[in-house]
Amino acid sequence: MKHKRADRADWQRIIRKRFAMMSLEERDFKGYVTLFCIDALRKPLWRDLQGERVCLADNGYHWLQHFPRGEHYALTSIFNEQGEFVRGYVDICKQYYLDAQGALWYDDLYLDLDVAPSGSALILDAEELDSALGQDEVSPLEYELAWRALSSIMTAIEADAFPLLSTYGLIEEHRDRLLKLLEPAAY
Repeated sequence: MKHKRADRADWQRIIRKRFAMMSLEERDFKGYVTLFCIDALRKPLWRDLQGERVCLADNGYHWLQHFPRGEHYALTSIFNEQGEFVRGYVDICKQYYLDAQGALWYDDLYLDLDVAPSGSALILDAEELDSALGQDEVSPLEYELAWRALSSIMTAIEADAFPLLSTYGLIEEHRDRLLKLLEPAAY
């Protein structure tokens, strides 16, 4: 299992960044929301996804992550420098937690889902999960948990009922609130 920090503290590509996190207890969302602002990086990150070449990280990009309580996923919503939604990326995870210093971590179960702005979804890294099971990096129960969580998310996306993607205004609202936390205080 991979242990990842929401603030991407170990990402060598990044030269300058800003990060904010908040815990929310709202009717439409309960859990943690983080915003990772890429101010400068060494080299843009491009990937071939669903038949198109997509930039996932560049100067001015924002990665908004939702960690809903009681769920086994983290949703990353990627915005370009113009503030346009570029991609949704779902990491299937066992759990998320705060360490003693208050950093948010999540236990990634390898399996991912790429969601295009059109709503089409593509399963990624299934072979990594299979390999992790074969090398005892995940248990059979964790393996099954990953596939059950992914199946549930896919069903919700197909029915246009995946809470965070079907209420896009909520994503923008959360991003705007976190951006305000990062603005210098006015005196």
